Amino acid sequence: MSNDPKEHTIAVIGGFDAGKTTFIKTVRDAANGIIGLPAAEETPTLSIAEYNVTLPDGKTLTFLDTPGFDGYQAGSEGAKTTGEILQMLEEHLGVNGSRTVSHVLVFLNANNATTTELKGRARRAFERLFPNSKVVYVTTRWDQVENDDGLPVTVEEAKNKEESIYAGGKTSGSLLEYLHDNRENRGDVLRFRSGLLIDAYSSPHDIIQKLFATARQVSRM
Repeated sequence: MSNDPKEHTIAVIGGFDAGKTTFIKTVRDAANGIIGLPAAEETPTLSIAEYNVTLPDGKTLTFLDTPGFDGYQAGSEGAKTTGEILQMLEEHLGVNGSRTVSHVLVFLNANNATTTELKGRARRAFERLFPNSKVVYVTTRWDQVENDDGLPVTVEEAKNKEESIYAGGKTSGSLLEYLHDNRENRGDVLRFRSGLLIDAYSSPHDIIQKLFATARQVSRM
C-alpha cells in the first residue's frame, strides 16, 4: 500500500452503459496531450481493468474499471450481481497489493439512471472496500440530453434533471439511498456532470482536475 500523496487508486463503478471506460480513456488521452474527439464507444467491461494515468503535475492515478451494474455479459449470460462485481474488485485488489482506494467514482447515465440495489453481501463488500474513500458522483452522457425544444439543456435545466436522477434513485435498499444516508450527510460527496464541454457540464479531464484541486483545498484547511 502506497502512502505517496501523489499516488491515488480510483475505483470506477456504476450503471451499465454509463460510459465509464470512455471517461477513463478520455482522461488518459488528455493527460497525454491528445486533444480531439471523445474516445470511441467501448465494448462492455467484463472484468477488472487497470488504467494508469499521470497528470501534468506528476500525480499518478490508477483507475480500476469494473463491469457495469445491472448490465449484461457477452453472449446470452445474465448480468453479474452488484455483490459479485464488488467481490471481483476485492479479489483484484488483494492479488495486486491490497491498495487503499482513495476515491470511488459512481457513474450514472443521465438518459437511463437504473436504480442499483446495495443490500446484504454487496453492502458489506462496499463497506470493506471503501471505508474511508472519497465518493464522487458522475452523471454522464449530458451531451445527448435535450430539452423540450430539442436543444442542448441549459445549466438550470441540467441541474433540475440531475436532482430528479438522484431523487429517483434513492429507493429502499438502493446504492444511492445507502450513499445518501451514510456518506452525503457527512458532507463528503461531490457531484459532477460529464459531457462535451459547455457550461451545463464538464469534460472528463476537467472533472479530474477539479476533483484533485478540491482535494488540495481541503488538505490546506
